[in-house]
Amino acid sequence: MGDPRAVSEAGALDRIRPLPPFASARDALRRALPALTPPELISVTEAAEKYMHVYTGEQWQPFRRSDAPYMAEPQDVIASRDYRAEVFAGPSQTGKTMMLLGASVHAICCQPGRVALFQMTREAAAEFERNKWSPMVRNSPDVAERVDKGRGGDNQYQKRFTGGTELSFDWPTATKLASFTGRLVMGTDYDRWPDSIDGEGSGYVMMRARTRTLGSRGMVAIESSPGRAITDESWRAQTPHDAPPVSGGVLGLYPQGTRGRWYWDCPLCGARFEPTFARLRWENSADPAECGATARMICPHCRDGFGHELKGELNASGYWLHEASDGKSLVRLGDPAIRKTDLASHWLDGAAAGFATWAEIVVLWVNALQAFERTGDEEQIKTVTNTAIGRPYLPRHAGAEGELSVQGLRDKAAGNATAQGTAPSWTRYLTVSIDVQGSRFAVGVTAWGLDGRHEPVDRFDLVNPPEGAPGGASRGIRPFDVAEDWAVLDALALRAWPVDGTDWTLRPVALAVDMHGGGSTTEHAYRFWRGRKKAGQGKLWFLTRGEGGEHRDRVWLRAPERSANKRRRAASDVQILHMATDRLKDAVASSLRLPEPGRNYCGLPEWFGEAELQEFTAERRGPKGWAKKPGMVRNESFDHLVQARALHIQIKGETIATEAPPFWARLDADNPFADWTGPQGTGEATTPAASGAPAPARWIKPKGKWLK
Repeated sequence: MGDPRAVSEAGALDRIRPLPPFASARDALRRALPALTPPELISVTEAAEKYMHVYTGEQWQPFRRSDAPYMAEPQDVIASRDYRAEVFAGPSQTGKTMMLLGASVHAICCQPGRVALFQMTREAAAEFERNKWSPMVRNSPDVAERVDKGRGGDNQYQKRFTGGTELSFDWPTATKLASFTGRLVMGTDYDRWPDSIDGEGSGYVMMRARTRTLGSRGMVAIESSPGRAITDESWRAQTPHDAPPVSGGVLGLYPQGTRGRWYWDCPLCGARFEPTFARLRWENSADPAECGATARMICPHCRDGFGHELKGELNASGYWLHEASDGKSLVRLGDPAIRKTDLASHWLDGAAAGFATWAEIVVLWVNALQAFERTGDEEQIKTVTNTAIGRPYLPRHAGAEGELSVQGLRDKAAGNATAQGTAPSWTRYLTVSIDVQGSRFAVGVTAWGLDGRHEPVDRFDLVNPPEGAPGGASRGIRPFDVAEDWAVLDALALRAWPVDGTDWTLRPVALAVDMHGGGSTTEHAYRFWRGRKKAGQGKLWFLTRGEGGEHRDRVWLRAPERSANKRRRAASDVQILHMATDRLKDAVASSLRLPEPGRNYCGLPEWFGEAELQEFTAERRGPKGWAKKPGMVRNESFDHLVQARALHIQIKGETIATEAPPFWARLDADNPFADWTGPQGTGEATTPAASGAPAPARWIKPKGKWLK
């Protein structure tokens, strides 16, 4: 055997990589020369047509301005030295993203410099790089050729290119916005950015600061679909292209600029007009597809209409008009009379969007309206308005005209003489809502029909402690402090209310208890629910928690999150019914405003007093959600209907088929929540059918069935 040390040294030498060959001076000079190439003086659109490939028509092909002619002017402004910022507002399917890609390609191939593209979040930045940027580069040979092949030249968030361009994909934080200085800063989906970046100000203002040192060569470009709420429901336009006041976002910036809108010349009379969704008309039909197929654009001048087949031709000859300084005239970009501002702003309506047909938009709109009629929820209408039409949304009950009033509610209740504690004849099931106060449990009972029609049928306060509660004989009820007082609620699950005109009584199919309040309310609520679960009623009772703001779902069940207090064990065995209160209150307000009985109609009985009616008006819808009006204290009537709507959704009341309702929504012997009070032993009972006609039913005492 040889010397082991010699073998080890030989192996180590084998593992040493040989030095790379000397770099070629010719190659080094070739890579450096693009940095000395003078800028190519072409527009962003021309650069995109020359260098960029995009994925359209199920294939990669050279960029064509004819696909979205309205994007040429906004993206060309990005390379202009007449403006310091460009803001584009429009719906989805317009090509907004292509504007930012085209500006990046222009910087890489024509006018090198530092560029930053800010997405909503880190994850969104990574997704954009992976699914939009990198595929575009791979399929655009002129751009791919310029990617720096050196170490660190093509990272996920940082890119370098021969010629000197550096591109970063970022997300809005105070640190990132403060550390970047460059020629071009771009932001996408701006309406999803926070109003203040880490508490240091708006993203737009911080972006402007990063380009200030470059003078007229600095540029900020922002695009987004309008998604912010209108803050003044009584707003009326003061200038031709005025925008409603919103809580920040892209339309908060648009009025500061030139206020451009897209125009066509009518193919029938030649007069110019702005193509908007509001000018589309279609035949009324229950089938959304039939509505979309008949959509036509109506010219406001000749009142005649034309079909979608002309949209491509009209877009090709369309043009942007901006407001003049006098606030009355409309001029082209570059006209000396244009508004004096260094911000160019453009706002496109979805009717002109190049990648969405009128039929598609109308179908979305009609489906959203039908969903609203079924559920009373406006979220789908809001989404279509923001993303398909490109407009800010005004809730249907917002403003003085839509606000609930005591007199209006009193007029609605007039003539509804059903006695308190009696459910209307159309009732199929009941829900109970319980609001927890310091000295009472406020209880509301709601009757529901098969089509979402509903009405309060009882309202009372529980103010006396249950028998056996500590000190109960000498005090009032104290839900915040005394856990035993919650036992007063037990009997509500077994209490029955008669159905008018029938021999049936109904017990509630679901009961909701607000789990928040002073003192130890939450702990008492957990204890109460565990007791009901042990008694076999766990699927009947729900602890509710309101969640303000925007949420994907209207209601959702979830166990409590772990407490920050390490000594407090998370109640993982308890399921809380979370309620998106702003959306539910929108639906409740809409139901209360419906004038005639029908789907989701909320009736009011005459026995409701002035105080109960006033509770419906205690809150007002603002841009950030519902809030109590100054001076208003009690709002239990409103909260009861919110809880009732949440239960209705949770038990799938919205999806009931009227011709085949579930067992718990029928007045017959198979319903464990229905009790026959008529003569026994006759073999028949009268139960109203969906149409109101009587139908036979056999009296059998239900056994053991519970809501599944």
